[in-house]
Amino acid sequence: MSLVYVYAIARAGSPASGELRGLDDGPVRAVGDGDFVAFVSDVSEQEYGEAPLNAHLADMDWLAPRAVRHQEVNAALAARCDPLLPLSFGTVFRDTAGVLRMLRERAPEMGPRADALRGRAEWIAVIRRDTQKAAAAVGTASEPLAALRGAIEAAPPGRGYLLTRQLEDAKRTALRAADAAAIGDATDAFERAGMRLFREPLVEDAGGGMLARFSVLAGRDGAAALERLRAAYAKGWEERGYALELSGPWPAYRFSTVDLA
Repeated sequence: MSLVYVYAIARAGSPASGELRGLDDGPVRAVGDGDFVAFVSDVSEQEYGEAPLNAHLADMDWLAPRAVRHQEVNAALAARCDPLLPLSFGTVFRDTAGVLRMLRERAPEMGPRADALRGRAEWIAVIRRDTQKAAAAVGTASEPLAALRGAIEAAPPGRGYLLTRQLEDAKRTALRAADAAAIGDATDAFERAGMRLFREPLVEDAGGGMLARFSVLAGRDGAAALERLRAAYAKGWEERGYALELSGPWPAYRFSTVDLA
């Protein structure tokens, strides 16, 4: 038995899916009701039913190529449809009737969301810290830290030990303050440019010096503006050990689901 897998939703009258091939090389087709159409393909219940799909999500060998195909379909749809509401991987319905019912029931919610996404795409912004460079910059710029180092040099051994511990605590506090300022400057720059932000949760020990990760909603033609923003950020923060990285544009996965108010 087959199920119906949904990739994305667009306004009725959007260009057809053409010759797109979806998961397991199934043809992508549009099914519509009222103001919206969903782009779907048929998939096997043996692979995409609730229980087997949940099990497959832990199997990267199974998941990775299918997640890539899901993204490829939505990237192609985003190039043809504006606006597009891309859905996350694994949105499956029992039959086409269920998809049509969803389109009818969610139309009042999807209308304003689609309007907010018209002409927009999603970028990923990552702020990274070179810890050694950032710590050195904080140590050079901080008068309290310099005063503590001077006190340690002049102190007897016992007091010097206590002051050294105090210095290490002060360094950590100063570094956290620098982190917050670096993230805040980037956030302010995006918001001044009229871009919407969603701060993504980071996994523990994200690695690579990653401090923060944002989904950014900007114009589909916003690459040049974002590059100017990144370059301006580098001028202010690169020497202090912080960098802003951007990737995109992507279909607006995050902003098709979060509250845009």
